[in-house]
Amino acid sequence: MGFIHSIYGALLGEWIHIGVRIFPPTIHPMLVHFPIVLLYLALLSDILSRFIESPERFFDRSSFWLILLGLVAGVCAAAGGVVSEQFVKWTPVTFRLLGAHQRDAVLTGLLVIAALVARLAAKYPEPRGSRGQTSRWSLARTGRGRTSILATILLAGAVAMITTTAALGGTMVYQYGVGIHHVSFHSPLVKH
Repeated sequence: MGFIHSIYGALLGEWIHIGVRIFPPTIHPMLVHFPIVLLYLALLSDILSRFIESPERFFDRSSFWLILLGLVAGVCAAAGGVVSEQFVKWTPVTFRLLGAHQRDAVLTGLLVIAALVARLAAKYPEPRGSRGQTSRWSLARTGRGRTSILATILLAGAVAMITTTAALGGTMVYQYGVGIHHVSFHSPLVKH
């Protein structure tokens, strides 16, 4: 286990070394909106798939791909967060807030992965009729990838967690100024 931990630490250190040089300090806030909107859309599409039936299973398919894209975007946002936190002024409050923010983001990611696994475990029913006229979409023609009650519940949990994570991120920035470099702003509309 120590070997895996040392490899992880080395890879993380290398990522930080490279990321700090090529990305701006604001890379995390630039990326974080993508997983949020993708997961919200995935849940909406999942719910719509229960009410709107089409032969192509549009909403069911789109929900699957939105979950997958949301996971990829979340990994990218997390990688950006590792870079952005290198520019944060550390205080005891900042340390606690960032720890909670990271914990909630990891829980969100685990729920998204669980929702994907639940979808991959769910199999579509066999097509009706001898000609297969009601063709069903499935991942790589395996018959898998269908939404299920469990997948919807896990996805709803992921959306709740990403909402909590985003609210905490907003609190860090707007209430505590984490990652903000204070500059003086002189507006012609405000008298000083």
